[in-house]
Amino acid sequence: MTTHPTKLARLSSAASLAERRDALVAECALQRLALDVQTRQLLEPLTGGKLRHTLATRFKVPLMIGGGIVGLLLVRPRRFVPLLLAGASLLKHANTALPLIRTVLQRVGKRTPPPVERQPP
Repeated sequence: MTTHPTKLARLSSAASLAERRDALVAECALQRLALDVQTRQLLEPLTGGKLRHTLATRFKVPLMIGGGIVGLLLVRPRRFVPLLLAGASLLKHANTALPLIRTVLQRVGKRTPPPVERQPP
């Protein structure tokens, strides 16, 4: 059903006023249901459980790493600082070497021969 004036004019000649009213009430109910569904979809990311789950999955690993670093700093500060510096140096060298390794592997991967197709007996 529709609430457009020209379409309602056609209905008034063909149906009684009670039928028109019932059609409009049914259409309004459908519109209210659609509005309710759309409102829930808009507010869904703001619910507590969803927000808590999103933050927990994004910050779990960085918080674990940070907690481990703080724990090691508190327990063994003399041994951990040189280890941290060595790790940072290794990370720096790995960041410069990884693009080179990736390029070499891609070039090697392109030269593989195509698979031999077997014909059915």
